[in-house]
Amino acid sequence: MHRIYRTDSRHISWLYLFLGGFLIGVFAMNIWRNLFLQDMELLNAASLSRLRYLEVDGGSFFLYVLKERIGTAFFLCVLATTYVGVYAVSLFALWMGTMAGIFLSVASIRYGLKGIGLVAAGILPQYLLLVPACVMLMNWCYQLSAALYHQEKAADFRYGTKKQYLMRKMAQLLLILGVIIIGSAMESYINPKLLSAFLKIF
Repeated sequence: MHRIYRTDSRHISWLYLFLGGFLIGVFAMNIWRNLFLQDMELLNAASLSRLRYLEVDGGSFFLYVLKERIGTAFFLCVLATTYVGVYAVSLFALWMGTMAGIFLSVASIRYGLKGIGLVAAGILPQYLLLVPACVMLMNWCYQLSAALYHQEKAADFRYGTKKQYLMRKMAQLLLILGVIIIGSAMESYINPKLLSAFLKIF
């Protein structure tokens, strides 16, 4: 029971960091409004018009998306083998929240309530898998870094031998990467069609 409590508490802390990052993103959007709305032309009418009729090569896009997703996962896994791994996970949650705050703010300012629908069309259905995969990856990285450098925080390290622990972590990582691959495939082959259909009635 103690282990479950600690895991849930950690997830709640990441949620708070994500929400804090979201507020930072909203604040940054209001401070540097011209940068996002004019200089970067983020989600402007011209960019949406190009997306509306864009023909996506699913195979090439899948390789690009997979490279980005796996690259991020690999970077976090490398950091997990260092002392700062437990802190990198928190910074990652904060960063993701900040990006979400900026994009949702831009969409809302440009298009009002329709902007929220635009964001939803841009992240579905792949984020139904990528969000759980992200949480699992963060938990994996935290546990590995804690086991290596912060054993007072590594509750799961006490269950089994070191070899068993590493084998269990490898199996978990393969599962996480599998979910990321499926989510990337959905983002590459399904989401462009849904987004294009949504933009045509936007």
